[in-house]
Amino acid sequence: MKKTLNCNDVLENLSSYVDGDGTAEFREALEKHIAHCRRCRVIVDTTGQTLKIVTDVEPFDVPLSVSAKLYARLEMVLAEQ
Repeated sequence: MKKTLNCNDVLENLSSYVDGDGTAEFREALEKHIAHCRRCRVIVDTTGQTLKIVTDVEPFDVPLSVSAKLYARLEMVLAEQ
């Protein structure tokens, strides 16, 4: 049974699609939807490009002041739980 996807279906399954998961039928339905829906196509393309940029970046050192603020915030959040 072929299912027609709507925009909510695309958003709910975006991670699976970008990760290359899902059945061939699902991937085909999503690709059919984004071929006709500019909004979803932009979201899928932007997500894919963002992940490529993030995964292609070499590791870098975080400035000590930023690291200290991050740890302080994490400790505060964890203490609230």
